[in-house]
Amino acid sequence: MAADDPGMVSPMPVPRVLRALRGAQWLVNAYALFRRNPGAWVLFLLALLAAMVLTSQLKVIGPLIFGLVFPVFSVGIALAAQAADRGEPVVPAHFFGGFRSSIGDLVAIGGIYLIGQLMIVGLMMAIGGAQVAQEMAAGMGPGGGPTSAPAPGAPGTVSGAMALAGLVGLSLLVPLLLATWFAPLLVFFHGQKALPSLLASLGAALRNWRAFMMCFASLLLVMILVRLVVSVLVLVPGIGPILAMIFLGMVVSVIAPVGFIAFYTSYVDVFEPHDDVAPAEEPEAG
Repeated sequence: MAADDPGMVSPMPVPRVLRALRGAQWLVNAYALFRRNPGAWVLFLLALLAAMVLTSQLKVIGPLIFGLVFPVFSVGIALAAQAADRGEPVVPAHFFGGFRSSIGDLVAIGGIYLIGQLMIVGLMMAIGGAQVAQEMAAGMGPGGGPTSAPAPGAPGTVSGAMALAGLVGLSLLVPLLLATWFAPLLVFFHGQKALPSLLASLGAALRNWRAFMMCFASLLLVMILVRLVVSVLVLVPGIGPILAMIFLGMVVSVIAPVGFIAFYTSYVDVFEPHDDVAPAEEPEAG
């Protein structure tokens, strides 16, 4: 990996095509890296949440700023994970390592993602009409909680247009997410520009759609299990809600960092395979 000399242009790495089960392995590998320095990862998560809350106080511009610089922090996450992978201690400097080089292209990736989101939302509103706008406005009240009850006359059920808008939005949001999945690391570790990195990330993710499906399905299964445990704990007489909150907090403090680290473990698996990586299910086309 070219992480030791960031910013130097190197050939765009050729992605491997992996088996579906490798997607679950990304999470297993991420958890193994998390276990080596759990305290550092939890502190970083808290700092990231604090930054999100603080920037959200700036109304519209705050979330935009956070979205623009998030790819820079994603590089920092990868550098911290890389240090843990090498057996080195994870220190705060790792999380800010993305500011060392290629900031312009990293911010450009954040900007393209934000623009893409706005275009998708606009398209959804054009398809679904006022109901989409009302649903998106819910949850944007003070503190991010739901706003007051729907206005009189607002549709109480999901219309066909609303369902179509959701389907279109999801079908466009997934490729946008996949395009930005590997892109920051391709920019930082290989000195690539924003647009080629986005295209390469999307192509690699689509070629490995089975592994991505397994990764997301594994996360969904974990969340379902957590929901079931929380539902049971709440039923404990007297202290049920407290136990549920403690358990949920502990789980989130693990799942959230593991999800972030998975950006790195999937990148290593697809673009920088180790000797212990299973062979590709199908040969990579030239």
